[in-house]
Amino acid sequence: MFTPEVYLRLFERANAWPGRGLWMVVALLAAVPVLLFQPLSGLRRLVPIVMAAGWGLTAAVFMLQFYAPINWPIGPLAWVFALEALLLALLALRPPPGGIRPVVLICWVAVLLALSWMTVYETGTWWAIALPGMTPDMTAVSTAVLLLAWPRRARWALLIIPLVWFIFSVLVHWTLKLWWPMVVPAGGLAMVLIAWAWPDRPSQESGVSERVY
Repeated sequence: MFTPEVYLRLFERANAWPGRGLWMVVALLAAVPVLLFQPLSGLRRLVPIVMAAGWGLTAAVFMLQFYAPINWPIGPLAWVFALEALLLALLALRPPPGGIRPVVLICWVAVLLALSWMTVYETGTWWAIALPGMTPDMTAVSTAVLLLAWPRRARWALLIIPLVWFIFSVLVHWTLKLWWPMVVPAGGLAMVLIAWAWPDRPSQESGVSERVY
């Protein structure tokens, strides 16, 4: 079994991997709330495409290149992440999500930033920050939150893979006694259950694109 130090080092290695390309990842992340706030539905349709790219990048880089060599179940799970990327890409064929009110959008971003900082708090270096689209826990958490913008019938199946991942990740963090980083998958687990139970608004049920939060 690997040590907590080896596990936390994965985040620094993943952030160092793209070099200057890391800023491109950050730019894509910043594009998601901007797209959700756009009045044109065609631009909001790009949101699941960006989410799918994040799942694919997480599987190819963090999981297969860095995590799988020290934890054998990660290899098969990386292919499950690739499957989620495909399902999210197909979601772009459905009607786009409704617009998001600014106050809700700010709350979403604040929560995700706080969760991204848990590995920084544990290691003491900002190079260990866990970014959505680069690390599996944050990618799954951000997806579970964003899927609330779609009707329940469109999002319930897309929440199964995040649920399986969060259970696995909580067990890993529990074994390593990494309590602060464990907040991310534990919070994601709660987020998936909330997303499954979250009721549709009338605009979602009718498929009309308008502000739903």
